[in-house]
Amino acid sequence: MVDVSSCPQSSIIYDEVRGEYICTETGEVLEERLVDVGPEWRSFEVISDTGRVRGSEPVTSKVHDYGLSTTIDEHSYEGRKLNELNKFSRVLSREKKLVKALQLTNSIINRLNLPNSDLIKNEVGMIVNKLYRKNIIKKKNMRAMIAAVIITALKNHNIPLNTREILNLCQVTQRETWKALLKIHRDSGERIRLNVVDPISYVRQYSCILEVAPETESLAMKLVTTARNSGITSGKGPQGIAAAALYIASILMNEKQTQQNISEKLGVTEVTLRNRYRDLIEGLDILVEL
Repeated sequence: MVDVSSCPQSSIIYDEVRGEYICTETGEVLEERLVDVGPEWRSFEVISDTGRVRGSEPVTSKVHDYGLSTTIDEHSYEGRKLNELNKFSRVLSREKKLVKALQLTNSIINRLNLPNSDLIKNEVGMIVNKLYRKNIIKKKNMRAMIAAVIITALKNHNIPLNTREILNLCQVTQRETWKALLKIHRDSGERIRLNVVDPISYVRQYSCILEVAPETESLAMKLVTTARNSGITSGKGPQGIAAAALYIASILMNEKQTQQNISEKLGVTEVTLRNRYRDLIEGLDILVEL
């Protein structure tokens, strides 16, 4: 981490040759001996930056060897033969479980159609690597561990998630996932940060699913913001709060959205929807101008 206490952020530059962060105002070296994990460029001609050719892949946590393995050209017979042998030597027998875990992780994240999926894959892969090195991931709890880590990463990036969909893809129950999360906290020796997703993120997502008018979405956001500032949303699931806010907003804006329709489309139970509706109605002073 760069120490910016003695230098404004705008005055810090990075020296790629020396691997140092330098303050241009004082000349002070803020951090040195940094390892550049970005792409290694190679070029045999004088060409523009956009035409540069990569010398290797960037370091990534999505694969077990962090992307440091050698890729051999398969155009020739010798290349295909060497590449086949390289595939066997790339994975050690003791790392097969890690390879399987990362393959399963990447497959599930792909099927979730997430924004910034590469970012999530890298973060989840990094945590899975740590858990594997500490022998916490076992064959019997692998899917539950992956579900727990994916849910954690999505919450930390404030990305709306459908927990039920993740559990179904991982083929685990909510209880198994919760036990896996507790085991990670207890046995890994480090606390994995877990944020709560802002209900506003769900309002945006749910508005698209329900196809409500922009005015209805805007009103629902105001309801959620007011409820959050008043402490009404504390300890309550963001999905239910967002669904209830949209239900109230649709009533006020004279849109036809029944509880059953909202429940079926958003995957929020009618009981949860009614409870959160009651919380918002009782906790907020809603003034309707006629």
